[in-house]
Amino acid sequence: MEFEVTGKSKGFNLTELFLKKEAAGKNAKMSFAELAAAKSAEESAKQPYVSEGTKTGLFMGETYEERLNKIGDKNSANAFRDAYAKKMAGSVDYISAVSQLFNTGYAGADNFADAFPQYDVITHVGNADIASANWQRNDFPFWEYFQRDTSADALNGWRPTGENPPQTRGDLQRSYGSIGPGRIAILIPESLQKKMDADPAYARKIVAKLREWKEDYDRWDNTVAASYGGNVAEHQASKSYVFDLDENGDVRNCTVTSSGGELTGPTDEERRQFKAEQERKWKLRVKYVKIMEDSANNKIQKEQEALRFFQSQRIKQEV
Repeated sequence: MEFEVTGKSKGFNLTELFLKKEAAGKNAKMSFAELAAAKSAEESAKQPYVSEGTKTGLFMGETYEERLNKIGDKNSANAFRDAYAKKMAGSVDYISAVSQLFNTGYAGADNFADAFPQYDVITHVGNADIASANWQRNDFPFWEYFQRDTSADALNGWRPTGENPPQTRGDLQRSYGSIGPGRIAILIPESLQKKMDADPAYARKIVAKLREWKEDYDRWDNTVAASYGGNVAEHQASKSYVFDLDENGDVRNCTVTSSGGELTGPTDEERRQFKAEQERKWKLRVKYVKIMEDSANNKIQKEQEALRFFQSQRIKQEV
């Protein structure tokens, strides 16, 4: 399986590095994840960085209590506690290292392409106005944002019809699968882009804010994946993201897709049981990141939906 996550010439092509080392007999049984951890440590040494969240105690832009109170699933909550503790401690464990690697951009980046050189980054400047309830529908056509000719406001008029369909529906599976790995689409309000264009220092602040948010999310999500026996490096490399920013550069809506990958860690019997369970469930899943606090009337229902949104079980994409 290929692990390259960008078609751009710049950035870190871990696949090429891994295969070259393997061909030269220099891997010494080093796994892809271990290579990612080593590469992350190397890059961190070149550009040491202490995030604002580490200084303030924030995770994904929220306090520990604010984020934890939005999680209804026990396993996801435990993973969050673990990920939060690792961030605050500056941990260099391999899950953190893989998460950091895929959020290590060029020093002083003042644009999103340089902030995420591992990804194919598409930005849409305009005034997107999507209600979170619509965004979190399984049939919300977020995949259109990965088309370069789609405007930021293209889906403002989208309205759902009927009940929220299952992610297993054939046409949705095909739409999810059309995105592929290693891509990021970012919706940027016109007012925010003007401020960034006028003030490079402010632009660097906004870029760093999104990088930290994504790294926090990845550390948490990858911790969940590892708890289910997933291969963290493959899981991370398979992800693509859509970020909807508000006028202050905070994440207002977010969708993450991922797919495929081998399992690592469980016994053969556990592996067979796990595979059977996954075949019973969806082949490709989309997770909707819960940004806003739910109202008192629908909070319980939304937290139950979050069980699906935040579970990162390993999925083998249907060929």
